[in-house]
Amino acid sequence: MPGNELPAPRKRPRQQRSRALVEAIREACLKILEEEGPDRLTTARIADVAGVNIASLYQYFPNKEAVLAEVYEERMVELLAQTEGEFARIHALTDQGLEATLAAIIELEATLLLQLYRMYPDFYLQYQQSLDIRSRVNELTQSLSNPSWEQWFPGFLRRHRAQLRAGNIDQMAFIARRSLDACLQSALAERPQALEDPAFRRELLSLLLRYLLQ
Repeated sequence: MPGNELPAPRKRPRQQRSRALVEAIREACLKILEEEGPDRLTTARIADVAGVNIASLYQYFPNKEAVLAEVYEERMVELLAQTEGEFARIHALTDQGLEATLAAIIELEATLLLQLYRMYPDFYLQYQQSLDIRSRVNELTQSLSNPSWEQWFPGFLRRHRAQLRAGNIDQMAFIARRSLDACLQSALAERPQALEDPAFRRELLSLLLRYLLQ
């Protein structure tokens, strides 16, 4: 996975007027992505849609990639806020069964990756390590006094020990987690459309269940 750091702005706005200008630039970038597509995204087009002079844009951003980085960071904040509401649903499912919980985890992770990828595929793949939504989700869960994903998953499996095949729970949890991660990342790189395919998600679920169950 590429380790490139996100492009940075030239400077941060301090006054209300300059903050409004930068926000207009970010909003214009997002509007172009959503309505016209990544191929139409240029600094000139961003300035035009934002209704600002391109020199004003360059005062704060060296290129379109720096604007994109800001837009992605804002989008990730929004996704994290939405994800917080999913924690309670997944927690409730843990008592209902292994399969339903795993299916919800797969759906959540695939959806998060897909939403970020679709904004600007090439940019996201290039800076994916810096835009690792799953690590941000993990940080959020711990900030809410919940265990990390690495801590939670073995405990979840232990709650369903009677269903599982014989084996070391911690080792099984590690292999299951890494298998899911690898499949999602490979799909994102090679066939991203699979992430929204219910059949693909069912196959992922089947993979985990076949490995974990008796």
